[in-house]
Amino acid sequence: MSPHTATTAALARHRLPQPGLYVTVGAAGSGKSSIAAAFPRAWRLSLDDCRERVCGDAGDQSSTPDALRIFDAILNGRLARRLPTIVDNTNVHTTHRISLIDRAHAHKLPIVAIVARTPLAQCLARQAPRPASRQVPADVITRQHQDTPSRETLLSEGFDQVRDADQLDLLRMALERAATAAPDPYDTVRATFGSELADLFTFTTADYSAGVLAVAGRELVIRRSDDGDPFDHHWQARLDMCPDGCGGTRWVKVNDPTDLLDVHQGGEPDEAVCDLCDAVVMTGSPW
Repeated sequence: MSPHTATTAALARHRLPQPGLYVTVGAAGSGKSSIAAAFPRAWRLSLDDCRERVCGDAGDQSSTPDALRIFDAILNGRLARRLPTIVDNTNVHTTHRISLIDRAHAHKLPIVAIVARTPLAQCLARQAPRPASRQVPADVITRQHQDTPSRETLLSEGFDQVRDADQLDLLRMALERAATAAPDPYDTVRATFGSELADLFTFTTADYSAGVLAVAGRELVIRRSDDGDPFDHHWQARLDMCPDGCGGTRWVKVNDPTDLLDVHQGGEPDEAVCDLCDAVVMTGSPW
């Protein structure tokens, strides 16, 4: 089963229409983004994400007019192509919801409200760990919580379905999609060196054991190694030819981007080993 098939089956199990426009409804801190994250990444559309693309700060409200133009362009494009989309916003204002309903129905797509009815105290508590620009004032959250509409109100507005989020096993849907996805060999690169460097990395071996970080003609070769210990998998960066004249290449252990920078600038963040003569030492000298 593919991830797409798994998601399709999950939507069918919950009797959710597909394709469709799925709309989160709830106060800030109610868990809307977690709801949206249960759906495939390509389906998700958030005004916060659009603000971040515009100005680098998802909480910068001054960028909202520009962000809205991006949001509308993406939503209109997906609806015109009849692609499933989940809108991750509060959507507690009637005018915002009516606009989404009209646009979905104009493209003959059903629209579903997925409502997060999280207790107010929990919504407020979730603000504390957020960056300052993303924290919503308590009075605004209280008003949003009060304005979260009833099922009857949403149906009267034109939603084809209204579902409370806690009545849907969205965690199972996310787990099923992940369980059916092919392993991503780049996950190990991201886990050690971060997403930005993973974007610059290309595997050069069929078994995904080695590759190169390259930009505009400059490159750094790295490989996975266990130094003979299957419980100590780590990355090594290539240095230069072994000075002992054995014809081997020296490699050095690298644990993070700082180590890679050190190697790129000519340093050695750890003790270097030769892939030829050190291997002879490990297996026993033939002389």
